[in-house]
Amino acid sequence: MTSTRATLFFDVNETLSDLSPVGDAFETVGAARELASSWFASILRDGFALTAVGSEARFLDIAATNARNALSSSALSLPIDDAVDAVIAAFSNVSLHSDVVPGIRSLHEAGHRLFTLSNGPASNAERMLTEAGVADVMAGFLSVEEHSSWKPARASYETALARAGTALDTTAVYLVAVHPWDIHGAAAAGLSTVWVNRSGANYPEHFTAPTMTVEQLDQLRPRLE
Repeated sequence: MTSTRATLFFDVNETLSDLSPVGDAFETVGAARELASSWFASILRDGFALTAVGSEARFLDIAATNARNALSSSALSLPIDDAVDAVIAAFSNVSLHSDVVPGIRSLHEAGHRLFTLSNGPASNAERMLTEAGVADVMAGFLSVEEHSSWKPARASYETALARAGTALDTTAVYLVAVHPWDIHGAAAAGLSTVWVNRSGANYPEHFTAPTMTVEQLDQLRPRLE
């Protein structure tokens, strides 16, 4: 824990954003809403695979291709091109979890520097936080695209540190994420970590344990004091 100003990097998808409207979109176009979870997992899988062999991984390109594959076996209520567009539009217009705004404001008031760090486009995080009225308290919106390999590669966190102008030996630095694989990667790169356990799940023993765990972001500020 730290009583001084820390730098916090927030994962975006599922950590800050509520993806339940994506399930609604699958259902609206005639597919099972449960496909949304496997579709999102497939984006991460393919992005990780491309990163692992040194190939370029573009989040939205993978998302569109895999949405088409996920929808292809369903009896859709509209043409598949339109169905894919509806899913991508839903994903690109999701909102924040209800605890994010009070959590972000509280951390800003405590003097911490706040960044988003996503494998997807930085514009999505910026849009959500702007619409919620808290973009002005963020120090930056970062994406790995055109800068580094995907998280959880070490380079993704090291590049984020460089872009934020901070160093592990000069300040406390945290990665805040809902995904254990992200926690593990950040820990391997030397960052402290906060696991946001939104589902009440058990943390996987094969990953490095988080520095601390919260159930929602508005619980985090006192844990840093």
